[in-house]
Amino acid sequence: MTQPFEPGTYVIVNRVPCPTNETLAITYNGPDQPLTVNIRTDSSRQRWIVQDYRHIDIENAKSLVPVDATDFQAVWDADLVQTAQKYNFVWIIQRTNSGYTIQDDIGTAFWGAVDAVDNAPLVVGSDTGDEKHRWSFERVL
Repeated sequence: MTQPFEPGTYVIVNRVPCPTNETLAITYNGPDQPLTVNIRTDSSRQRWIVQDYRHIDIENAKSLVPVDATDFQAVWDADLVQTAQKYNFVWIIQRTNSGYTIQDDIGTAFWGAVDAVDNAPLVVGSDTGDEKHRWSFERVL
C-alpha cells in the first residue's frame, strides 16, 4: 500500500534532465493547449495545484489544476495532456522506485515526455518504465 499523496501546490519535474543538465517541469500553455516540459523557471505557469478527488473510490485519485487558471484542469486528449474546463477528470499519482507516475485510473495511460528537451510535448501512453515517464513533485508555497 502506498502513502496517499498530499494535496498542495507543486512544480512537477521530469526525472530526466535536458541535454544542458537543467531540470524540466510541466508547463501550462493556456486554455485548451497541450502541456509541455520546459526548462524549470520560477514561472507560475509551472505550478500545479494537486487536489484530492473524493467522488470515486480510488486511492490517490487527484485532479491537477494550473495555478494560473483554476477553472481548468489537466485532461487526456488523444495522446496529449492539455487543459480544459474542469469536469471531474482524475489522475492517479503513484510512487515507484524511480519516482512518481501520473496515470489514468486503470493504469494503462501514463504521462511522459517525448524527449528530455525544452518545449517537448507531454504525452499520454503506455508506461515505458524509463525515467521520461517518472516525475518528482517539489512543493511550493
